[in-house]
Amino acid sequence: MAELKGIEMLTIKKDSFVIHPTLIWDEKQTLLIDTGMPGYMEDINLVMAKVNKSLEDLTGILLTHQDIDHIGSLPEILTACTQHLTIYAHKEDIPYIEGELPLIKANPANFNEKQWDALPDSLKFIYLHPPKAQVTNSVEDSQLVSINDGLEIIHTPGHTPGHISLFHKKSRTLVAGDALTAINGKLHLPNPVHTPDMDLAIHSIEKFLTYPIKQVVCYHGGIVTENVMEQLHGLVKSKTI
Repeated sequence: MAELKGIEMLTIKKDSFVIHPTLIWDEKQTLLIDTGMPGYMEDINLVMAKVNKSLEDLTGILLTHQDIDHIGSLPEILTACTQHLTIYAHKEDIPYIEGELPLIKANPANFNEKQWDALPDSLKFIYLHPPKAQVTNSVEDSQLVSINDGLEIIHTPGHTPGHISLFHKKSRTLVAGDALTAINGKLHLPNPVHTPDMDLAIHSIEKFLTYPIKQVVCYHGGIVTENVMEQLHGLVKSKTI
């Protein structure tokens, strides 16, 4: 995405886990979309350096949803940064991000003994001590975030109640969060294991059909550029026959 000034997909590979946060900026603001797992702050700073940015340049963080691999390093970043950061999230997920409610998919109370014992100790610790932070700005469907000629919020529930995706109008880039996944440049539905309401998630994907999308950034799977609209129509159609 280097040819697209002001928006860049970041790639972080750590402990056999690969994620793709997105960075978007203009002359006045720099916004990070999602923060990785707990302990990923330095990794984020390193990949930001590839586009001559650092955590010190951030003016805000936009969270696509409440899952730990998206909010995990938010508390660390907030502690490390001396500047004020605006934190954006959808109102449906804010109580979970702020710790008022237990994270939907990381609540120890929802695991039976066998499932809990199967978790690695590192995850058990995170689930027992989940990351949390205050959200300063609640966003809603169709809202426009004023950065780099406009970033539109698309409420895409299903994976979580407050999941959002983002459409960058200037580059026609869809930042899908976990509303979509990608494998070898092909779009797929969200992971069913981690998507409590798949029917609603597919309904959310239908929203994308009204946007002139050129490329999609999937948090899990990376960028997709070939026949994007055709692929999206295929995903929706495959589940409605």
